[in-house]
Amino acid sequence: MKRLSLAILLLATLNGFAQKDPEAKTLLDKAAKQASGYKSITADFDCVYENLAEEKSENYNGTLLLKGNRFRIDVDQTITYCDGKTRWAYLTESNEVTISPIESTNDDAPEDKFMSDPMSLYTFYRNGFKYMMGDIEEIDGKKMQIVELAPENIKKPYFKIKYWFTPNNDLYQIKCFQKDGTRFTLTLTKFQTNQKIDDAALNFDAKKFPGVEIIDMRD
Repeated sequence: MKRLSLAILLLATLNGFAQKDPEAKTLLDKAAKQASGYKSITADFDCVYENLAEEKSENYNGTLLLKGNRFRIDVDQTITYCDGKTRWAYLTESNEVTISPIESTNDDAPEDKFMSDPMSLYTFYRNGFKYMMGDIEEIDGKKMQIVELAPENIKKPYFKIKYWFTPNNDLYQIKCFQKDGTRFTLTLTKFQTNQKIDDAALNFDAKKFPGVEIIDMRD
């Protein structure tokens, strides 16, 4: 019964995205341009992973510091540093860091895009997606505009992505609907722009982690 319900939902979603809605594109373009114009972004966020089939969910809280193509993400005992080309993923519990090149593709799910390039959440709609304006939802007294995306390639593991934008065209929330019944929701609970961020906060410095084990995956 659950598989039948999911199939019906998937069919209804695909039928709803007959074309690329110009109004939705205008909002997506405006939000992307605005975000790229910020000197920096600092944010607190919540991540929720839901498994509808098993009726389970996991919640994580984190922080983001972003300046240009450099960023730092702290979440679930992992600190990720990136200079735009290389990523350092430091595990606080085991005191080890894995160094690897950035290998983000348009096939990545939103949660993976966020960890490899947070700004890509604003731009990946440009390739391989249909989109349309959704409802307006009031959250904490603010009217959030929903935009819904669907991949043009039906073989993708997800069938729908929803954006929530603030009245100022900033991203508030994104939710990815997977075909296997899992859901991923990222909510920016605190969002500030053009704050001063020291470069040192975005760099992994092995001297600050005595005895750290370094795993270098670069060629």
